[in-house]
Amino acid sequence: MLIPVTIEIRVMLWVEKYRPKTLKEVVAPRDIIEKVVMWAKKWEEGIPQKPLLFAGPPGVGKTSLALALANTFGWEVVELNASDQRNWQVIRRIVGEAVFTETLSDEGEFLSSKEGRLKLIILDEVDNIHKKEDFGGEGALIRLLKRKPKQPLILTANDPYALSLELRSLCEMITFRRLTTQQIVKVLERICSAEGIKADRRALEAIAKNAGGDLRAAINDLQAIAEGKKEIRLEDVVVSKRTQETDVFKVMQKIFKSFSPTVYGEAMLLDESPEDLIVWIDENLPLEYEGEDLLKAYLVLSRADMFLGRVRRRQFYRLWRYASYLMTVGVQQAKSKPKGGWTKYQRPNVWQLLVQFKDRREKFRKIVEKIAKNTHMSKRKALTEMFGYVLTLLRKADLRIASSVAAFYDFTEEELAILVGEKRAREIKEFIRKHGLRRVEEKEEALEEEIEKEIEERLEKVEEKPKEKAEKKKKRKKRKKKEATGVKTLEEFFG
Repeated sequence: MLIPVTIEIRVMLWVEKYRPKTLKEVVAPRDIIEKVVMWAKKWEEGIPQKPLLFAGPPGVGKTSLALALANTFGWEVVELNASDQRNWQVIRRIVGEAVFTETLSDEGEFLSSKEGRLKLIILDEVDNIHKKEDFGGEGALIRLLKRKPKQPLILTANDPYALSLELRSLCEMITFRRLTTQQIVKVLERICSAEGIKADRRALEAIAKNAGGDLRAAINDLQAIAEGKKEIRLEDVVVSKRTQETDVFKVMQKIFKSFSPTVYGEAMLLDESPEDLIVWIDENLPLEYEGEDLLKAYLVLSRADMFLGRVRRRQFYRLWRYASYLMTVGVQQAKSKPKGGWTKYQRPNVWQLLVQFKDRREKFRKIVEKIAKNTHMSKRKALTEMFGYVLTLLRKADLRIASSVAAFYDFTEEELAILVGEKRAREIKEFIRKHGLRRVEEKEEALEEEIEKEIEERLEKVEEKPKEKAEKKKKRKKRKKKEATGVKTLEEFFG
């Protein structure tokens, strides 16, 4: 009998808790703030402006400045992360509708752009937007911008030169630089003061230097180090060069084999989205946990999955941070003690299965199309009414009938293998080759060719007969004419 276990995890990430609420709290050069404020005031006056493109490395406050701007001016916010859902349909549905329509506030109040009631659309990480024709994300965005949006729009990019020149020319670019160590230290000191943590300035300087100008990374590191502490000393800071990527296997080892809360910061460095990381953890969790520990860990992991679901539905990507914290620190703290020994972690089987399922779905679609085409009905009707009968005949009928059905629908051996298995598929195809089975239409075509050939031959004969008759008639007329005149040839005279 399972005992119900309740786990209450109250997570408030400091990067969100201490995110600037107004422009006064934003850490950015004065000229940038003045330029952004002037741009916003023009919108307030009813003068549409070009979209802003915030360009700069991660963690320098691009999104924070955009959110603080909206909060300062009392604008609604629509936020979309372009690096995840970046196809034409999403951009047209979410961004397109947002910039060309009026809006309702969270309280249901109608906000008219004519009365100056604006909403700010933030499109993050546009440098990761798809450029391929089959996705058309960047092209879709360019078409939207050329239509002169009625609402303020801010784009952010780590590498603006990954964007096309045409897209950049439609925006006013503002370049952000990495923050200095002293700027980051001031923010960390303010956070420590608010949290009631006594911090050695040298420790904060070490965190700031290690962050490399990335304020978000520095705050994440500070929270990980300060977990459960009231004082931070220099020796508490493990200084290591931050890298762009961390091995996912090392992160899982830290989740399952330790209680170090710094795992969250390391997970943020992974070249894996939270959507991918949760699959890795889910795959390997049963290898490390068992019993009540496994139950608790899966409860926490399910909470993380709920946050990811909200991200997918609402396109609110800041919730990724909460999901990441739950699936790393939450799962880590759910165990009573680490499992001893070395564990070989596995790559998620679900990805391989998805690829296989996609391939099978494509082949299955072609099978249904063949049934629909050769029975002269819609694909939907072929699937619901004919597919079951065809499958039954292929699987259970004797080999002669099954082979005739396969030949009629022109199924390949690979398609038959999906329907009846490889062994049966080989038997059917062998029977078809041995007996020369073909579609009825193919036989009819061959018969039609023979009939056409015979008709052509007969027509040729028919055409020859009038010519022969004309020649005979001509000869008879000539002979009669000679007889009438009495003129004879020498041969006839001496003959």
